[in-house]
Amino acid sequence: MPRLDPTELVIGDAPQYFFDNGVVSAVANVTRTVHRPAKSPANPVIQADRPWEHVTYFSFNGWQTWHDAGSGRTHCMYEDWWLDRDKLARGEGGTIHAWANARMRYLYAHTDDGEIFAKPPMGMFSHDGDDTNIVMGSEVDGSPHSMGLLRDPWETDESRRFKALYFHVPPTDEEVGGGVVRHGVSHDGIHWTPLDEPPVVGAERARLDDTAIVAVDPESRAYLAITRHPFMVGAPDPLRLPPVGPSGGTPTFDVATDQPGGRNRRRVFMMESADFHHWTRPRLVLAPDPDIDNLDTSFYGMSLYRVGAQWLGFMGVFNMVSNTMHVELTHSRDGRSWRRVWPGRPWLEPGPLGAWDQFMVNVSSAPVTQDGELRVYYGGSRNHHDWWFAGPPEQYAGSTAWDHLPEVDDMRNVGYALGLARMRPDGFVSLDAGREREGLIVTEPMVAPGDRLRVNARCRPGGYVRVEVTDAQDRPLPGATEADCDPFTGDALTHTVTWNGSPAIPPADAGILDPRRPGAPFRRLRFSLRNAELYSFQFTTEDAAPTG
Repeated sequence: MPRLDPTELVIGDAPQYFFDNGVVSAVANVTRTVHRPAKSPANPVIQADRPWEHVTYFSFNGWQTWHDAGSGRTHCMYEDWWLDRDKLARGEGGTIHAWANARMRYLYAHTDDGEIFAKPPMGMFSHDGDDTNIVMGSEVDGSPHSMGLLRDPWETDESRRFKALYFHVPPTDEEVGGGVVRHGVSHDGIHWTPLDEPPVVGAERARLDDTAIVAVDPESRAYLAITRHPFMVGAPDPLRLPPVGPSGGTPTFDVATDQPGGRNRRRVFMMESADFHHWTRPRLVLAPDPDIDNLDTSFYGMSLYRVGAQWLGFMGVFNMVSNTMHVELTHSRDGRSWRRVWPGRPWLEPGPLGAWDQFMVNVSSAPVTQDGELRVYYGGSRNHHDWWFAGPPEQYAGSTAWDHLPEVDDMRNVGYALGLARMRPDGFVSLDAGREREGLIVTEPMVAPGDRLRVNARCRPGGYVRVEVTDAQDRPLPGATEADCDPFTGDALTHTVTWNGSPAIPPADAGILDPRRPGAPFRRLRFSLRNAELYSFQFTTEDAAPTG
């Protein structure tokens, strides 16, 4: 990426990470490591185990979690599908967007310990006389699908504290094509009121393709949505290419975009809104790279996670031929311009053959930080993406190509569930030095008001981290040299660096700035480390109690 403009190095008290080289000026004997979460042995934490559950659709984005810091409770809304697969296979009565062929509902679950989820009776819908945890979707309201929800910290009307975009299949005999988007509001994220007037999406009005992840930008207070353009899969004319159909065929090469199937593969789009009703036209932000990605690779969708003043994305990467999905990590400094952190390499992978998540995984919600760990909830499946609904039509046409797949013949072999993975808070990426040579990390000159420095770091046996603070001309500040630094040798999320026992950083010479533009001076950091991992640093004005 290009070097940051000096104005982007006015960092305030925001933590600084190493997802890119934005704040890094020079390194020696240092490597970047992308850390992956560890899956819980208790997985799956939510799966179909109630008589009214059919296909609990923990695919992208058929589920959402959010955490209430006040109560310590984590909530989950998840989609459940009922469908007449034989009728669909025979081509009768339309597609899954026809009310007669398929029904989608949303169900609710919660956990207080992060791992054991309850499915409480909600008093809204019954099944054979029993109260259920169904909260949305009925013969009156129709089917909700792929709901993205957010909690709005600036909403003054409590009845609209939670907001959602979702796709809607009305309960009518006449099929309405996919992509009709609706929005709703809620006081608690569980009990929803659909809004009468549909949202307006650019020139497409109330249509999108069927993913929608929503978030709020805390700086601009704009609403952001990661979605797909409704015409994303339009084949380029006048080329004679196979269309994208129910079985997922893709064109082989698209000369218009100089990419194999470039216009027909799933990709990531973003739109914005000031009021959650009027949205900009979706614009492309991430697409497969022909120099990195395989011919059948597409980007299914992406969830958003705010880290400090930056953003991470968890992008579902779909491989058409194997019909599998993994997750890649993406990064943005402004929430609008995105790049891949580790292009072409999975951050979260499906489990081994025979596992409950053997073929697909996705992260549709932001992780939860609680009890000193980062909890990453993820959806997984023991079935492939297409073959439980694309195989039967071809079988009816006489094909035997799908017969070896158990999910084709028996819906009981179709299984989506929710899993949990854990990792270090803010522990996605670190700059590391080995035990053989001391490493060096020199930052760009930065402006920050703080006179304390916190680090998130881990030292292995015999390892250490030392820090020197200099001015913009690389002159060490008195009392904050490497020789003065008290080495950090532990493992902490928020260790306050000290020099000769003092955490105070002396001020740099403000004379290096234009006297007509008074302000805080620029400072550099020089990290010396051996057998250690540095995850982040932060200027602050308060002492931090070491943890870990």
